[in-house]
Amino acid sequence: MMLIRGSELSKTLQSQVKRMFMHRFTKEHKPEWAYKNWKNGKPYPVQFDSDNDWLKNTFFKITKKGCLDKRAKFCESHPTWPDNPELR
Repeated sequence: MMLIRGSELSKTLQSQVKRMFMHRFTKEHKPEWAYKNWKNGKPYPVQFDSDNDWLKNTFFKITKKGCLDKRAKFCESHPTWPDNPELR
């Protein structure tokens, strides 16, 4: 098993990870949890500028055969906080 940056995956695998990891918060994809506010009443900050930004800054477990590891329940993301640089 290897960790591969999402932007280096094939277009087919990129589509697959976007379907699988539906909790990403980008300007193009807002998950259900992001519609609620923090305890302080403020909205959650957007984590990535776009789905492409998410792919560029997220790593996925890939098998030796080049397939997405179906046992992997998580990916490794590094948010870019496009609207909140102070969070970087």
